[in-house]
Amino acid sequence: MHFLSLLVPLGLSIQHVSAAGAPVFFFTLFPTSSTVFRDELISRMDNISRWSCTNEPGVTKYALVIPRGGGDNLTAYSIEQYDDNETLNKHLAADIVSTSLLKWSQDIPNIWTQNPTVQNFTVISGQSFVKPEFAKVADPYIVVEAQTYMEGGVHHVIDHWEEEVDASRNESGTLAFGIYTDPVNKDKLWTLAAYESEDYLKNTHNKSPTARELEEHTSGMRTSMQKILLQKKGGFLYKGLTCA
Repeated sequence: MHFLSLLVPLGLSIQHVSAAGAPVFFFTLFPTSSTVFRDELISRMDNISRWSCTNEPGVTKYALVIPRGGGDNLTAYSIEQYDDNETLNKHLAADIVSTSLLKWSQDIPNIWTQNPTVQNFTVISGQSFVKPEFAKVADPYIVVEAQTYMEGGVHHVIDHWEEEVDASRNESGTLAFGIYTDPVNKDKLWTLAAYESEDYLKNTHNKSPTARELEEHTSGMRTSMQKILLQKKGGFLYKGLTCA
């Protein structure tokens, strides 16, 4: 059974499916209709993440996050990465997932204000990292951004973004950073980053020479930018000897 059919009970709207053999990266929006439902969703998915950490080596990210700041008490997101579609199929077919998440959500009327939406990122080999230090920070400052450029702009800016990834590896307070293309919109790039604090992002990372050069060389081609500030509530972005 293909994973798309397994997601039907959850009401998910799938934007794209990764090519065969390629990593699968999902950023899923869950618009729940009550705080009680959101908390229960996070609890159930956190339990799944603990099981996955031990039993699924091909699941490399399974984080549950919410909008930072407390103004939105209904929205949750998941950040998930699988080695390939086969790994995802097996994950969704597991009893703990099909029973604890898919069947649970199907049995509750009006759990969503609208259908959850899955945004697929295309993983660029070698252009993302999560440091072990991520596990040591109690409240990492997580940021997901969508940058849309004028037609053909991604081709011209991608080298500058790759330099930003390389420079970020050497920043002690940058815990994770990755760039991803959009499989549907060729003029859009996605980034996922995590920092030790908001202050580090604003006063160290953003003021670095590489970040300033990136903005200088890419802002003129950018047509829109969406930034989502997130707080981790469960699951894992880092997977090594432990998951965090």
